[in-house]
Amino acid sequence: MTALSFDSTTSSVTVETKAVGMLAKLAHDLSIDARGVTATAEESGGRISVVLRATVAELKVRGARKGGSIDESALSASDRAEIERKIQKEVLTAAEVVTSLSCDASLAKVAEDGRRTVPATGSVEFGRARATVSSSVTLQVSSGRVVAEGKVVLNLPALGISPPKGPLGAFKLKDDVEVVFQLGFQKA
Repeated sequence: MTALSFDSTTSSVTVETKAVGMLAKLAHDLSIDARGVTATAEESGGRISVVLRATVAELKVRGARKGGSIDESALSASDRAEIERKIQKEVLTAAEVVTSLSCDASLAKVAEDGRRTVPATGSVEFGRARATVSSSVTLQVSSGRVVAEGKVVLNLPALGISPPKGPLGAFKLKDDVEVVFQLGFQKA
C-alpha cells in the first residue's frame, strides 16, 4: 500500500458553467475557482479512493470563459460579488460539496513512475442529495509525486439544484457543469 498526502499548493479545482437560451450570448460562461479544497487518498481492497471537499463559501468567480481562455477583466468587482452571493445564498445552499472518486489500484500503479489514464467512478454529495459520476483520470507519477487530472460532468438537477435563470428567463445556466481538477499528492 502506498500512502499519499494531499498537496494543496499544486492543486486546483474549477467549475465551468455555460449559459443557454434565447439570449445566452448576452450572459457569461463562467470559470469559478474552488479555493480551500481538501482531499484525502487511500488504498483499500484493490482500489484507490480520493475524497475531495469544497466549501461553498470559498467558490470564487475567476472570470468569463471566452473560447478556450478566461477573461478575468470581463466582470466588474460588483458583478463578481453578486454572482458569488447568488451561488452561496440561492443556488448552493449546503455548506460543502463532497466528491468521491475511486479507481482500480492495479491500473493506477502509483508506486511506478509514468503517465497513465484510468477510468474512475464515484459520487458527488450536496446536502442530502447524491449523484453518480464517472471520469477518465490522467495520472502522472514521478519522483514521489502523483498528479491526477480530469473532469467530472455534474448534472445540477440530479442533486436537486435548479440552474439559475436570467431576467425573464431569457437565459439560464446549462443543467450540466464541468468540474475540472488537478490534484497533487506526495508519496509518504
